[in-house]
Amino acid sequence: MFRSKQVFRFKGCLHTAKARVFFIRANFATFVKGPSSEDQLLVPHFDSPKPLQQPSLASTGLFHHPLLQEASQFKDVATITLSRAQRLVDRIVDSRSSPSEMRKVVKNLDRLSDMLCSVIDVAELVRNAHPDRQWVQCADEAYDMLCEFMAVLNTHVGLSETLKLVLADKAIVSEMSPEEHQTALVFWRDFVRSGLDLSPIQRERFVSLSSEIISLGRAFLTETSSPRPPALIDHRDFRGGGTSALRRLQMISQRKPLQVHAGSAEAQVIMHSPNEDLARRKLYLAFNSSTPEQLDILERLLRARAELARSSGKESFAHMVLDDKMAKSPEHVQQFLETRMSHMHERVVDAVRLMANLKKARLGLTTTPPVYAWDRMAFTPPIRSAPPVPIPALTAGRVFLGLSRLFSHLYGVSLRPAELLNGEVWHRDVRKLEVVHEDEGIIGWLYIDLYRRPGKASGAAHYTVVCSRRTDHDDEQGDFTEDDVARNASVEALRKVLPFNQYKVRGRSGTYQLPVAVLLSELLPPATTDEAVYLEWQDVLTLCHEMGHALHSMLGRTDYQNISGTRCATDFVELPSILMEYFMTSSTVLSLFTETNSNRRVQYPSDNDTTFAILDNHTQLLLSYLDQVYHSALPLEPGFDSTLAYSELHAAHNPIPYVPGTSWQTQFGHLYSYGATYYSYMLDRAIAGRVWQKLFRENPLGREVGEKFKQDVLIHGGGRDPWEMVGNVLDTPELIEGDSEAIREVARWSVEDDVASTMRL
Repeated sequence: MFRSKQVFRFKGCLHTAKARVFFIRANFATFVKGPSSEDQLLVPHFDSPKPLQQPSLASTGLFHHPLLQEASQFKDVATITLSRAQRLVDRIVDSRSSPSEMRKVVKNLDRLSDMLCSVIDVAELVRNAHPDRQWVQCADEAYDMLCEFMAVLNTHVGLSETLKLVLADKAIVSEMSPEEHQTALVFWRDFVRSGLDLSPIQRERFVSLSSEIISLGRAFLTETSSPRPPALIDHRDFRGGGTSALRRLQMISQRKPLQVHAGSAEAQVIMHSPNEDLARRKLYLAFNSSTPEQLDILERLLRARAELARSSGKESFAHMVLDDKMAKSPEHVQQFLETRMSHMHERVVDAVRLMANLKKARLGLTTTPPVYAWDRMAFTPPIRSAPPVPIPALTAGRVFLGLSRLFSHLYGVSLRPAELLNGEVWHRDVRKLEVVHEDEGIIGWLYIDLYRRPGKASGAAHYTVVCSRRTDHDDEQGDFTEDDVARNASVEALRKVLPFNQYKVRGRSGTYQLPVAVLLSELLPPATTDEAVYLEWQDVLTLCHEMGHALHSMLGRTDYQNISGTRCATDFVELPSILMEYFMTSSTVLSLFTETNSNRRVQYPSDNDTTFAILDNHTQLLLSYLDQVYHSALPLEPGFDSTLAYSELHAAHNPIPYVPGTSWQTQFGHLYSYGATYYSYMLDRAIAGRVWQKLFRENPLGREVGEKFKQDVLIHGGGRDPWEMVGNVLDTPELIEGDSEAIREVARWSVEDDVASTMRL
């Protein structure tokens, strides 16, 4: 119920330029608006060494928070928030004596959730992005303090019983808007998931397990990114020959064993060397190993989750988690995965057979050799992400200009450079954007932190640090007792954690807390201070994917924060972001990102054979299976061994044999962040593919189809059942029930849709 928002991370080289004539244009039948003057400002805003808008002389706190001007204030903010939240808890519990207060229960629960999340989510961002370790440490302390309080609220009998009475009162329910009713149901389901009928001792155990899971999850994520010990390669492991780089490594290893670290240039040379089977095997074993401590952390985490589910009356953690998702049950997930596997199996076998023949030819063998897990890089061509048509290399500024133009065509929304105040952001690289609707004005803000640096989280991610909600009905005066009011100074101190972001929106009644989101990525910073960075195509796709999440946060401005933007089912939330990747397959859309008469180097479509891409897709399918296995009841069995479970799954579905002695699962960080829902990427990719084909493929800049997707999907956040949204946007009402037939239909789409090879899963 009371939980911080999900952070969304993108899963995941340019083809050598050739002497071709650059050619990209919009479809002749499509009207393309030129860039506005504000669109054009986005290029220098991101590509200049200094932001277009210099920090003002005025000062503020982080994200304009009045109490976050120094790291040490994080604990003060958390302490005040806890005190403020407790008053709201007391008010909700005492509501049963007043009909008017009972009518405000759902609103007050939503305010309570927002109050806690507004600090927790800022703390989560700081932990992952702030370069100052003192800020990170203080954010950690605040995060732990508030998460522990939230765990208690999830099993709070007074809160759950009050909400139960509200939902049982037909008069109150009849007055609820659809959004309010959906918010109430979300809270109620979360209470049920937390074990309403538990005894005090069982509730205490539930809270203890929840805290243990958070602690183990953090330790697990730390270990997933920790460096593995280097492989030790002796000169006897080298067969010799090959590139000059390989010969140099061999010479070094003659003096002492060569230490090769995962991801290093030396590792790349060896893994791409067909003749170095022994060395490649040693590297594979080293890079896919785990310490006993790492395995213990993962297995304790899985057991704790399984125990938590059992304590709340569920068969497994997967049953507990999937109850309110699109899939609804592990059985439906299994049905979806089995459909994908049956379709994919023959193609995977063919790809492995082809790899074996390539290995045979390359090594000059007379018989077909077996294929091992360490053979992939040595015997198959690299698969590089590339644009669908020749296009001048894009900078970050050109990407955001193109996105602004795309959003303007489809949704009437554009991006505009915004001024920063001193203290507002955590690093000088951060840029700020206003998100502007053509009729409503400013509807939210984005902070963009593009470049890698020490201490910053790896990968790309979207964080929503402030959710949308309506604020003029808050009735904050009712939170304070007469004694509080008598001590006016105390009340004012508590009010400092109330929403400081309240705006009138043109065309809407009331005042609103507008969304604030952050996009992190790890682009290579410019080599010098006076040049822009040209992005690899994969980086372009990554930015567009994360901006799909950001757009969802901006447009899903509901009256209740607990269902706004990306606060929807985990297996639905990737739909807008994956759809953005499909837009980048259109030459019409790409024309929005380019400039005429550009003399920049050209990125070309890839000529690589994509036969072996199926192996990557198959790996993702196996990981989705593994996620379900690990979150079944299996971890509760005596002697549970995560490595044995992984090896058995591998043996059942993978034609490439499992390598004894390996245990890669301790590097699978999504087991924590997407526990039991890793299949979501594939499910949403299937839906996004169908939305693209049915709505946008022939008219990718059409306002009519853009408005349909916005009105049927984006504006609702989590305020409607996702199957209803999918059924409406695709004009397929038979999907709305979300039953096994609906799952079977989506699985069929994932098999049948003819999409670009780089987009297949």
